[in-house]
Amino acid sequence: MVEDDTNAGRTPRDVLLESLLGRLREFVASPLTPGSHVLRGLLPPTDRDRGARVVLWDGQDLGTTYALEIPLLDDDGEEIPHDHFIAALRACIAQREALGPPSPDEVFPVPVLDARRHFLRTVDAPPLTLADAVYLPLLSLGSANDPAPLSEDVEEEAGEAEWRLLGFMLVDERYARYYVRWTATGDVWGLDFCMRDEAGKVDSRGGTADMIFPALASSDDLARFQRPVSDIRCQAVYDLTAWC
Repeated sequence: MVEDDTNAGRTPRDVLLESLLGRLREFVASPLTPGSHVLRGLLPPTDRDRGARVVLWDGQDLGTTYALEIPLLDDDGEEIPHDHFIAALRACIAQREALGPPSPDEVFPVPVLDARRHFLRTVDAPPLTLADAVYLPLLSLGSANDPAPLSEDVEEEAGEAEWRLLGFMLVDERYARYYVRWTATGDVWGLDFCMRDEAGKVDSRGGTADMIFPALASSDDLARFQRPVSDIRCQAVYDLTAWC
């Protein structure tokens, strides 16, 4: 369970919802699924609800709206990992016809489908796409650090973060390169992470990039993984495909 932040006056549920909203808000304008679903709303649970409600529509006709009721915690009372959250949500969308009859929302004229069980069955091993694999390192490398500062003065004032995520590129079907500035030296590095495993299946290990990369960099082990390639956007490229 997420610890209560009494100083900020935020409940554990509020912390979870804020994190979830930050993950979902990009889909207000960008499709969550190919060619259709976008986010119409995220309804926080009331005392009578069984979970938060993700409200979806096709972006054109409000009559297409429906909501999926999803859990904020798993069966053990732990926070659901957000690196797999969107993939599990897409799986619920794909199976929505099998979720049973809808019930009405108490405030808005929106049919609500109970997706909690299916979501929890899927979230541990969701069907990831290549786009999901590209996003996971962005989520992990950027979640604990502010966006890249626009000036060196701002960076000096920030001071706390060990790295800043500057950009990325999906190089091919197998790997992607993420550009970070290591704040201790100011160097920009390219980090190559694997997008697929040896069998060609989409790889989700990029979600741990924020643990693997700083551990290697802080212990000076990163140099062992330097690739002999030229990239004018960074001082060095490191091959972390065996790790992430």
